[in-house]
Amino acid sequence: MSQPQPNITQDAALQAPVKDTPMMRQYWQLKEQVGDCVLFFRMGDFYEMFEEDAKTASRVLAIALTSRDKKDPDPTPMCGVPFRAVDSYIAKMVEAGHKVAIGDQVEDPKMAKGLVKREITRVITPGMFTDPNHLEPKDNRFLAALHFGKDQVGLACLDLSSGEFRASRVFLGPPLNDELARLEPAELVLAESQASHPGLSRLSPDLLELPRSLHPGRPPTPRQAADILDRRAPEEWEHVPPEAIGSAAMAWAKVQETQRKSPDHVEDLALYRVEGHLVLDAGARRNLELFRSIAGGGRQGSLLGAVDMTATPMGARLLREWLGFPLFDLARIEARHQAVDELVNDPMLRGGLIDQLKELPDLARLVGRAGLGQASPRDLASLRDALELLPGLQNTLAPLASPLVRQQADALGGLEELAAGLRRTLAESPPLSLAEGGVIAAGVNAELDQLRQMSGQGKDWIASLQSKLRAETGIPSLKVGFNRVFGYYLDVTKTHAGKVPDYFIRKQTLANSERYFTPELKQWEEKVLGAEDKAAALERELFEELRALVAAQSRPLMACARALAGVDVLAGLAELAQKRDYVRPKMALDGELDLKGGRHPVVERMLGEGGFVPNDVWLDDTAQQVIIITGPNMAGKSTILRQTALIVLLAQAGSFVPADSARIPLIDRIFTRVGAMDDLARGRSTFMVEMTETSQILAQATPRSLVILDEVGRGTSTFDGLSLAWAVAEHLHDLDGVGVKTLFATHYHELVDLAQRLERVKNYNVSVKEIGGRITFLRTLKPGGVSRSYGLQVARLAGLPASVLDRAQEILSGLEKDDFKTPEPAGHAQPAQGQLALFRPVSHPVVERLKNLNIDNMSPIQALNLLAELQSELD
Repeated sequence: MSQPQPNITQDAALQAPVKDTPMMRQYWQLKEQVGDCVLFFRMGDFYEMFEEDAKTASRVLAIALTSRDKKDPDPTPMCGVPFRAVDSYIAKMVEAGHKVAIGDQVEDPKMAKGLVKREITRVITPGMFTDPNHLEPKDNRFLAALHFGKDQVGLACLDLSSGEFRASRVFLGPPLNDELARLEPAELVLAESQASHPGLSRLSPDLLELPRSLHPGRPPTPRQAADILDRRAPEEWEHVPPEAIGSAAMAWAKVQETQRKSPDHVEDLALYRVEGHLVLDAGARRNLELFRSIAGGGRQGSLLGAVDMTATPMGARLLREWLGFPLFDLARIEARHQAVDELVNDPMLRGGLIDQLKELPDLARLVGRAGLGQASPRDLASLRDALELLPGLQNTLAPLASPLVRQQADALGGLEELAAGLRRTLAESPPLSLAEGGVIAAGVNAELDQLRQMSGQGKDWIASLQSKLRAETGIPSLKVGFNRVFGYYLDVTKTHAGKVPDYFIRKQTLANSERYFTPELKQWEEKVLGAEDKAAALERELFEELRALVAAQSRPLMACARALAGVDVLAGLAELAQKRDYVRPKMALDGELDLKGGRHPVVERMLGEGGFVPNDVWLDDTAQQVIIITGPNMAGKSTILRQTALIVLLAQAGSFVPADSARIPLIDRIFTRVGAMDDLARGRSTFMVEMTETSQILAQATPRSLVILDEVGRGTSTFDGLSLAWAVAEHLHDLDGVGVKTLFATHYHELVDLAQRLERVKNYNVSVKEIGGRITFLRTLKPGGVSRSYGLQVARLAGLPASVLDRAQEILSGLEKDDFKTPEPAGHAQPAQGQLALFRPVSHPVVERLKNLNIDNMSPIQALNLLAELQSELD
């Protein structure tokens, strides 16, 4: 299969500086190959950038911009970064949204005849970033590819660092936005022909700002896609949606283009259906704070942060996937619950298992670096140590009988030979860099052992030379030194210059000393350095063979990594259940949702033991399907709504739940409409956002959904908002003739009347206790509605000035007396005419006369005269 060609900038060569050199010609030849990438061009111990690339790198990396040919009237801009620290600079470029191409020296400069040969060895883009020191260990780094069809879009996601590769087909619009929000990709790939597709305008603003790469021409046809994917294409690919397989092929082509190879660690393409899981749109994930808190934007305060007790990074990433993609398959949910239950009931085994898991590195990303040819000696040593732990893990898991655990345990076997090979070949504690030497263990290669012996003997002789020559020459300060440029030398200070014997040959003159060598020292230097160079070359060859051996075992290694992640998640969920007193939910295909003593997993953790007030929630399809919840702000309505949704989500993800007991039917979607938030980037007000979200809920909810509504209609006038809230509640009650399970928190107390009109609507309130105008929140959900919001009492708690609160109480008292006349504050004169009332007009003499008129007995002239009279009264 031919490799896809990178995008070429046709006029790149024309940009070369007028003062040309062989090195700069080589630079521009490489620059032509990488298009819009910033080219890092290896020159000795530095990577150099030139022209516009230098200006960009200087600005992003905050490094000095200098130039070649400084005396030239038009010098060439340039800057550079050290070779050994290049990874941190690449990370900064990529995080700023730039693409970086590495132009490496691919031959030993010592062996080169003329200009050192250089090639593009890899291209790093935001979605192809794999540096372990700058990746978030607990998050995936996805490249996403889109293939627009008529109404649906092919979506592929590939994490090069961990080898995950999946594709699906979703509808354009909110479903695509929701799935991309779940994946949080770092980069988008589009076909050139679809680079301006109208569907892109429907992406959310943050997705529109993602870095993009273009696949040449049109999206691949199914046949072309199967050829590009080769052995990673799914069986019977002819039946795969063309958009899905086309997007996957573009993602894979991007890997081949940037890595200049086909990494073995990337999994075969897995196809999935969004509808095959409990669906959570972007709004639900945000409102429920699944992965990030709304306040801080980080893990702290999120559901993921509260329930993550995994011991490894690969387990943490899998837990995030489980929470973001809960199951809609009763058998698979029960399998997870069974495994967690077994681990909960064996605390000693679970504790030992977690201790073993904590010793593991990120196996998936280690294998990924080996597959990409980037694994260091220490990476392979970590992999070796991890593989040697597997038999012990299998023994720990042996007593467990749940099928899911048994399946994971079986995948941990079969790697003993690879572990033995790594143990036999690698040094016990190899250095970080191959250049430091000492990577391959003694006894592996006879030639390497001999070269090391020769080098060692030579160094011993040279080490003994210093004391020998001091005695022979009488020069007490004589030293034997070494540097890379001049090799070994004898250093004699100028104070003792008269004592230097004739057979010393001058090598270098310094300010305070002279450096010499002897013919014998030169012979030993050639032996030592020659042996070291040969040993280094041979050691590199042996190490690369070992790394290739690991890459060849990528498939079983990645299967092992997935199994370890699964065991880690199950053990972490069991630990969570035991430490936080979570219970196993009873799952059913349908029926009632019955939570006894339910708790919010995040709020409970923040408040500490005993600080959270549990609540019961019961919904069914015949008697209590829609609950209207009233009560003051701060009483806990939103917490009860969110905890109900989170308990359902945790259950269908495979976790135990924070409750005394839970009976949960399979829910196909969780919808939330919570809080006030505008979208200024799209010119949408708070109320427009509220109505858009509500519209999507009403359009997509089914009788199997769970709908969480918190304050619908509050963004507009009172009567408009009340009317909308009322109509929304009715619609959900009557949906498809059977309704949908709904929790509806509101300050519109008029909605409590719905319970008298609709049979499956019930009223509840979150109770408070009021003493002397001050309230205490009891946080308890109880039957019945309330007719007060306690707004003034909450305002008092918030610290509003007493004068404002007193005035507000006067106004409220007037309104509650039903005369709707706003009382005037002390010291203000009454206006001559009546002030317009807030809700109904104030009575007026003219109005009263009009009410009492008998127009049937009036002639036209009388009517005109009366109209003139009334008009004069209004003047």
